[in-house]
Amino acid sequence: MKRRIWTVAAGLASVAALIAVPAALAAYTSAKLEVRQAGSLATIKASLDPNHDPTQSVRIFAPAGTQLTTNQAPGSVLGPVKALVKALDLAGADLPLEGQLIVAAPGQIAPATQAACLGTTAPLATWVMILTAAGQTLPVPTYLVATTGALTALGPAYIQVCLPPPDIPPGTPGRATFGAKLYSAELAINGVFGAVATGAWVSFWTPYNPGVGTVNVVGTVAAPAAIAPGAVSLTAKKAGAGALIAGRVTQAGQPRGGTVVTIWGARGKAALRSLGKARVAASGAFTFRARAGDRFQARALAAPGSAAPLCAQLAPVFAPIPCVNPTVNGFTAQSKVVRKK
Repeated sequence: MKRRIWTVAAGLASVAALIAVPAALAAYTSAKLEVRQAGSLATIKASLDPNHDPTQSVRIFAPAGTQLTTNQAPGSVLGPVKALVKALDLAGADLPLEGQLIVAAPGQIAPATQAACLGTTAPLATWVMILTAAGQTLPVPTYLVATTGALTALGPAYIQVCLPPPDIPPGTPGRATFGAKLYSAELAINGVFGAVATGAWVSFWTPYNPGVGTVNVVGTVAAPAAIAPGAVSLTAKKAGAGALIAGRVTQAGQPRGGTVVTIWGARGKAALRSLGKARVAASGAFTFRARAGDRFQARALAAPGSAAPLCAQLAPVFAPIPCVNPTVNGFTAQSKVVRKK
């Protein structure tokens, strides 16, 4: 797959040098980014294996061409947040957290906290994930930062979150509450990121050196998530009272296997009804034998999936940063209603 859905590498040759130093020395390879967009609503899920090293920071770049809206008033709710942490102080118990992503009020984030995460960079917007668990409120500062230099080839801005170390000795200043090791977060962000039909969100994850709370810069990995619309085409050839139906499911022009296609049909002016399901091959092609009818339609449902070609294309760009677990969004699509010929 070498066409638009994966074509995000051009002009990024110097990106790796700006993000991290040589390749990871230890395994930190389970990081995954999944994104779906509907208009100006972007739902972003970032996750990794809870047993891997704790994460120090995550940067998630919006796709090139994204239009940004950052004038929301302080206190505005951008969307709900769901997260999972492993609480090391509670025998490693998994704790589900829920809350909201809000626009921070002036002074809500201490300057020292922001500086520890961003240095001297001023963010475009400052948000806070307000999460609750076990009667405690856990605020997580979240920043939207403009990209500069060669990084603008990735997109106009990135979300950055910095997390406190969970596994340093209890009582150490700066240690995470509960020894909370965040390993999954899903954010619904409304009204900030304009829709982009085809592109790639790209995340960079940096871990801590376990047990000591120092940043393992060489452990940084990249996890991209492609977004693209899907389509389904259909033809119907007369076969007795029914038809032999053939079609193809694609995403950004590329075959999309692993898709469920339901065939709908009717005779004359009757309403379409479901006739059954067709299996979609890796080539994107499917066939179906309809016993009756003269009008037909295919409706496709594709789940989010792996997108190995995306990493294959980006690996030379990010090298020596490993590119791991590339994904592509799911979609629904329907063909035109066609008549058998």
